[in-house]
Amino acid sequence: MKKTSFISFLFMFFVLAGCTANEAANSEPVKAVKEAAQKKSFTKEEVEDLSSQALQILQRVASSGGAEEEQKKVKELITILNQYKYEDNSLSDYSKNLKNCFTALMDYSKGKADEKALGRVYPEYIAAVERLKQEEPAIQLSEPTHYEWFYASAAAYEQGRTRDGEITLTFVGDNSFGTYPETPEHLKFDNVFKKNDGDNQYVFKNSLPWFNSDDFTIINAESAFTNETKAENKMWRIKSDPAHVAFLPASGVEAANLANNHTRDYFEAGYEDTLEAFAKNKVAVFNDGMPLKTKIDNIETIFLGYDCRMSQQNPEFLARILEEVKHYKRKDNLVIVSMHWGVEYRETPVDYQTQFGRSILNAGADIIMGGHPHRLESVENYNGKYIIYSMGDYAFGADPTLLSRQTAMFRLRFAKEDDTVLMKGLTIVPTLENSDGSTNENNYQPLPVFGNEAADIVDELIRISSPIENGVTKYDYFDPFL
Repeated sequence: MKKTSFISFLFMFFVLAGCTANEAANSEPVKAVKEAAQKKSFTKEEVEDLSSQALQILQRVASSGGAEEEQKKVKELITILNQYKYEDNSLSDYSKNLKNCFTALMDYSKGKADEKALGRVYPEYIAAVERLKQEEPAIQLSEPTHYEWFYASAAAYEQGRTRDGEITLTFVGDNSFGTYPETPEHLKFDNVFKKNDGDNQYVFKNSLPWFNSDDFTIINAESAFTNETKAENKMWRIKSDPAHVAFLPASGVEAANLANNHTRDYFEAGYEDTLEAFAKNKVAVFNDGMPLKTKIDNIETIFLGYDCRMSQQNPEFLARILEEVKHYKRKDNLVIVSMHWGVEYRETPVDYQTQFGRSILNAGADIIMGGHPHRLESVENYNGKYIIYSMGDYAFGADPTLLSRQTAMFRLRFAKEDDTVLMKGLTIVPTLENSDGSTNENNYQPLPVFGNEAADIVDELIRISSPIENGVTKYDYFDPFL
């Protein structure tokens, strides 16, 4: 009797449990249907507004270098897009693909996506844009350019690459915000700047995703920044308006190398004006005999700069450089040497550069950043340390006719491990010296590029580095589309 009652009890228990489970299972689709019913359909006006918001957010993500505040706005836009009902029409199709692109950006910023995440969804987004414009000819979309998507994704990607205890430095080559007197009037920097309604971010507008996503940005300032008129008797006398130094803090540039053959083109008076202009704008500088010692996050960093052209180099000069490197270098700090050297427009280093460069690294320097040839030159990996023989021109007002248009940003990552500073990686950002497509007239606004143009620059670096001993033939760079 007790056994029969127990069996009956078990039977009733499983029947009731089954009913409860079925009710729960059946309630899930009902809940989903109710939620879908509560979501609203896209209207043309709402899609226009969403596209406008999307463009503004993309531009702010790019210009801020993927700042946390702007990442929050990406997340908020995705949340808004999730509140709509997705139906079989062009408004929904556009909005769904817009959301997919922004989700890729969000994943980049979290370090969760590989670099091709945007490239995989972007073609469907473009197709959805075209379909929507065909079916709704009167719709007014705010359409981001291919470059605006690239710059926003690059900023987010760089944020996703950040690691605790690691610092990122960005170097670019020769810069001047003025020209030499013989430059044709329509190509003089100030006239081009005025024609384009330039502001303090005009020159580095396209570089902001990288300049604002690192810890420290350094340029080679190859110009006197002065209003002096008395100049040296030489062929190229480069002068920039001292007010143009304001471009640097407005664009996330923290320091400038002055060790080159043009900062004193207008004698000592012009050089003093240059120092004053940089100090006024709170941009650090370094030069031969004037090292820059600073702390970047938790890493003490020393910048040394030398004008060491063919006519300047000799054994005594090298001995002095080595002595200074040894004086500053410790295992727990970072010593970076900028060398203004070599032969203009040469693709590979001459013998003394290789001798000097390797000796400087043997003395303890962590990396050598080169300039003066006004074009990209070979890159060498010597015992695990890099010699970048020439970074080329960047925003160079003294190259009005674009004698060498291809350039790059060089981004270096370092970390301190067991009280020893180690290099964690070198990446490049392939860049053209101008942004308007001209091949013989400079608008003095460098353009970081992707796709075939980026691949061409990487191929050029490989071509000119292959012939030298220890030449670097593999380069890490971000391209979500290629």
